[in-house]
Amino acid sequence: MKTDSFLRGAFVLTAAAIFVKLLGACYRIPFTRMVGSEGIGLYQMAYPLYTTLLALSSAGIPVAVSFLVAERGAVGDRRGARRILWVSLLFLFSTGLLLALSLFLGAPYLAREVLGDPRACYSLAAVAPAVLVISVVSAFRGYFQGWGVMWPTALSEVLEQVIRVATVLLAASALISRGVEFAAAGAAFGAVTGGCAGLLVLVLIFGRFERSRPLLKGPGRSGFLLGDGLKILKRLLVYAFPISAASAVFPLMQAIDTVIIPNRLQAAGFSVQEATSLFGQLAGMAGTIVYLPAVFTVSVAMSLVPHLAAAVSRGSRLEVRRRIGAALRITVIFCLPAAAGLCVLATPIMELLFNEPGAGPVTAWLAPAALFAGLQQTTAGALQGIGNTWLPVVNLLAGCLVKIACNYYLTVLPGFGIKGAALGSSLGFFLVFLLNFWFLSLFTGYRLQPDCLLRPLLAATIMVAALPGIYNLFYHLGNAAATGAAVLGGAALYFAVLFLTGEIRVYEVRRILKR
Repeated sequence: MKTDSFLRGAFVLTAAAIFVKLLGACYRIPFTRMVGSEGIGLYQMAYPLYTTLLALSSAGIPVAVSFLVAERGAVGDRRGARRILWVSLLFLFSTGLLLALSLFLGAPYLAREVLGDPRACYSLAAVAPAVLVISVVSAFRGYFQGWGVMWPTALSEVLEQVIRVATVLLAASALISRGVEFAAAGAAFGAVTGGCAGLLVLVLIFGRFERSRPLLKGPGRSGFLLGDGLKILKRLLVYAFPISAASAVFPLMQAIDTVIIPNRLQAAGFSVQEATSLFGQLAGMAGTIVYLPAVFTVSVAMSLVPHLAAAVSRGSRLEVRRRIGAALRITVIFCLPAAAGLCVLATPIMELLFNEPGAGPVTAWLAPAALFAGLQQTTAGALQGIGNTWLPVVNLLAGCLVKIACNYYLTVLPGFGIKGAALGSSLGFFLVFLLNFWFLSLFTGYRLQPDCLLRPLLAATIMVAALPGIYNLFYHLGNAAATGAAVLGGAALYFAVLFLTGEIRVYEVRRILKR
């Protein structure tokens, strides 16, 4: 079983993430028709508690496992890497079991007292075992990623989603005659069946993977004492906790936005309905599209961590700088045209997707965040890969303070309004990227090469200049055709310029695909 290259691993994870998101969006249509808005409500009620408990059980652990396994793998210590897996499995099984039982046994109380609908207890009880299953799955995924092998994670994610969606539709169809609450519970159980399918395929791949690579270093099984396990667990938790804290910042900021932005818009003179509508344009429409490139940059960061950890373990500063450069380069190549294109086509895209051209201006102001959020994620992954896990959290909090200040002050200024909140998000991500990059340069000696920006900037400039012409050329066919033609034509032009200028070379693409 070959180790994936850094870029190939990122593309594999991205392809899986896109498939999972598309399938997750598509099944909602027939599912909603089966159970109606009431059934959807009961189904959705279970998920905030489920995801919260899952985060408590395992957030940050897969990246921590990946980092520690990569360290052991870099020096050929397969026995040490396997011990990290066993310790993480034992810890995640224990915490997952405890939290799953708590959710299952507490479902009636939570449904009645917290959610306000006793019928939701069926969905809560049905989804509870998934806390245990997905916690265990995350340990295996982190182990494979630590060895630089990304396709088991991708395959398990795809299979998990396919089985989950199949269970949702079949269970809802079979149980709807018994009541909408039972149909919602059957659908919620899809998280369990999907997780079990993902776990099964990971266990099978793990058996094949371990048989193909004999243990090379480390003491025998008798040398694995309780103290060794506690040391490994301590390192896992020390590394995972900051990552978990960082993952909690975004939901926290969304909650703060929900409080600050509508209230400040009302202070600026908007009615309650107008403020709510404007907030919906920012959070529900613009944000949904602008942060789509995050699907790719999350995969880049995930793939980057084990490769950097291995390079650091080998003491190869040159390899560390080379991989950071490659990650930033690929982030700019994919996120820059997304940001530039959204700035130009914001209004027609909003009209096409949401039938809300009025959301165009706020989307244009938020569009730079597509680039800066991507760069922030990549640089955060790089810092985690070299062992600095707290810095991304501190820098992210600094960016959040800028965002809060902009939300509070700019939204009440004439001429800004909701656009001030969008600008705050862009500036916040830009600051986080600058801080992350500064610390990366300080710790690794990496310096940004001009070519990393100049050729993509040239290609993006040519694309932006051509987009209005392409759109107007097809406008007589309607907004949908004109927008689609502009997006496809602009993307083709952008990548054509990159090929012509040598920023992307054919042999590089072939090497990634064939590896």
